Amino acid sequence: MRNLLALGILLGSARAALAFTGAYASDTSRIRIEIAELPGHADLLLVGWSDLPGPVPSGAMIYKRDRGLTETRYFAVGGGGPAAIVDLGGATLVAGTIVPMLAIVTDDPDHPLDVTLERGRKVDVAALSAKYAAFEHIAPPATGRAAMEAAIGAGAAKANRACGAKIAPDVQWAEFDKAGMLPLANQALAIYEAIESMCADKDYRAALRAVTRLRVELRGDGLALEVKHGELAVQINDTSWNPRETAAVWLKNNL
Repeated sequence: MRNLLALGILLGSARAALAFTGAYASDTSRIRIEIAELPGHADLLLVGWSDLPGPVPSGAMIYKRDRGLTETRYFAVGGGGPAAIVDLGGATLVAGTIVPMLAIVTDDPDHPLDVTLERGRKVDVAALSAKYAAFEHIAPPATGRAAMEAAIGAGAAKANRACGAKIAPDVQWAEFDKAGMLPLANQALAIYEAIESMCADKDYRAALRAVTRLRVELRGDGLALEVKHGELAVQINDTSWNPRETAAVWLKNNL
């Protein structure tokens, strides 16, 4: 969460510098992409989108650079993003900054969608950060524990109905509160949404019926999950990017 709060547009020096921060659009569709670089994380971008084809038309996630032999691509951290970003290798000069030429790949890799910088349109980084927080269920700072417990309880009930399961929430509230990161605990709701998404498949639904408790604690670096003795243990922290999608991928690979 500290990294998200520190998000800001990186200003170029007098020399031209490569920068991804900006709003991008397509000439052939309504899709809009907003990108902000993540200070302190050279290979990470905060990406928000709207009017994206597919089941997730609007949202925001953290993406990571993947350098290939012929191109550089960006995938959502954890592997569960609705689209990939491809750096096409070209660039344009805008107000002394070299802006890369990008393409968006959704469910049809053979037909990427080119996007270009919308000149004159700036990214509201605070709004983009808030969009990510809402998408991944990081609670607003003023949210009290009681409200979060109610939301998580409702999410648990919904997931349990879908799975025919009884997975009780066990959030280690004191750990989050002591560290001043109580809003992160609300991401237990994102984990329940990941669980619910798996239960469309009968085999995963059967496996999840053996789980009786979701323990969410604050520790580690990145998102860590483990299933043991009927408990799904999840370690969340301020670098647990994209917890819902990352958890869904992990559950698919490990149940």
